[in-house]
Amino acid sequence: MRRWIERGAGAVALGITAATAVASAAGAQQEPQGSLFERLNLDKLRLSAVGVSSGAVKPTQMQRTQAYALHADYGEIAPAWRVVFSATYWGSRLTDETMQRFADSLRRSVVDPTQDFEIDLGRVTVSDIALDMDLRWAPRRITSGALRPYVAGGVGVHVINAEGRAISGTFVERALDNITAGLAASTGVDLVLLNKLGVGMQARFDLVSGARFGSIRAVGSYLLRPNATPGRR
Repeated sequence: MRRWIERGAGAVALGITAATAVASAAGAQQEPQGSLFERLNLDKLRLSAVGVSSGAVKPTQMQRTQAYALHADYGEIAPAWRVVFSATYWGSRLTDETMQRFADSLRRSVVDPTQDFEIDLGRVTVSDIALDMDLRWAPRRITSGALRPYVAGGVGVHVINAEGRAISGTFVERALDNITAGLAASTGVDLVLLNKLGVGMQARFDLVSGARFGSIRAVGSYLLRPNATPGRR
């Protein structure tokens, strides 16, 4: 756990340093066409919605579990294109089949003339905390603007932590513990109610070094800026 906290703190520090450097460079370097932020329309970002989501997630070689997420919609950077930030957590364990294959591989390496050697590996738990930035394309509204489909792609940073008696202090634990970048693709639909509340469903797939997982999530949002809601053209 101490190593996980240190890794997480390092990731946050790295992110803050990178963001500070980008902001400083953008402020210091003015070109005839405008700053980098202006050319990418990042100066238009305004918090327009916040929300939560939860749903089933199935990481490879792990038990199905629940994912919990917070998201913040920062509005459009171009017509039909929005920027959404999210933080997601899930925790699971390696399946019995995966642990059995691990035990079998260890057993093949043991010389046991009496054939009474037993291996009890216990359980190995794995958790993931992810910080993602998605670029969401929501080109049109359906049903007078209330129903808003979208597709999205994004990048993120994942802090993966594994713990278990069988791997504690070994190279296996060090291999599973990781801070790594990931890619994501998602599609979904939002239904806006009373111009302030949004509910929806989202299908998402994350590709991370050492883990791949799909999820189906129910989404709830509160719109801070109703005139800048998802899908506005």
